[in-house]
Amino acid sequence: MIEVLAGYVSGATVELARVSRKGRHLKLSDVHSFPSREFSRFDRILQLYVRKTNTQFSAACLGVAGPVIGDEVSTTNLPWHISAPTLERRFALGQVKLLNDVVVTAHGLGELESDSFFAINRGRRIDGGNQALIAAGAGLGEALIVNDGQEMLPFPSEGGHGDFAPGNQLEAELWEYLYSELGRVEVEDIVSLSGLERIYNFLVDTHGGTRADWFSQAQYPSDLIIEKALSGQDDTASRALDIFIDCYASEAANLALKGMALGGVYIGGVIAPKMITALDKGRFKERFVKRGKMESLLARIPVGVIIDERTPLLGAASVALRLLQ
Repeated sequence: MIEVLAGYVSGATVELARVSRKGRHLKLSDVHSFPSREFSRFDRILQLYVRKTNTQFSAACLGVAGPVIGDEVSTTNLPWHISAPTLERRFALGQVKLLNDVVVTAHGLGELESDSFFAINRGRRIDGGNQALIAAGAGLGEALIVNDGQEMLPFPSEGGHGDFAPGNQLEAELWEYLYSELGRVEVEDIVSLSGLERIYNFLVDTHGGTRADWFSQAQYPSDLIIEKALSGQDDTASRALDIFIDCYASEAANLALKGMALGGVYIGGVIAPKMITALDKGRFKERFVKRGKMESLLARIPVGVIIDERTPLLGAASVALRLLQ
């Protein structure tokens, strides 16, 4: 029996699964999640998974958070280097395909049902139009999905490492605050989990906010910032989340314009689903649309949050199965 492996490698976890297809639906089985930072190398995780499942795989696709060049990738938020030829030799895999994590998420969009999205802007979608995907988590991933006339083709991007452009005076002050610390301010330095924490610290240090005990004591302060902001329990957290949403919307609009994404903009990553109620209040949509000369164009572009957390793994599964064809 031919066995196929799908994997998703992020700064926080590695998810692996066996893949099969029943009709038009993908089936994931033996799904296991491993904490990335507890392992020094990816191949040790794969070795453990192969032993647990007692399976010999014929093909695999891995979505990895980092720039894939050729058949190799050095992970952005982990000290790992992953080589497809090395994995093929060590684990007797017929084929291993490495893709950027946002690219495999883009491949997963076609495997989702309509109820897997939360609409921020319904717009007027053009069938066959290009699409864009932006995903904030440990970092900020971006991809364009281009229609070549026959299928939708995702293209990788490292746009999250582009320069951050302030949209108002407050954001200019945020840029200056971070520039003094970092020397260069990328979009990812603000639109990410660590970026949300930086915004919170900026408000405390420069605008008279109060650094709460819960922030100093939390293992993951960004999650608590969102929680406190949504519950209205902390004014500084609420202001930080507003700035974060504004900057996220601006970068989503920039990506939509660069790709003429008239087929829609999709928001992935771990952050957006946690703050759906805040996104639903219209702040994201307002900032996304108000872009001067392009306001009427952006108003017609649908924007939706991906709420199915399996999307990257489904995308890797879809590509892995196609390797056998």
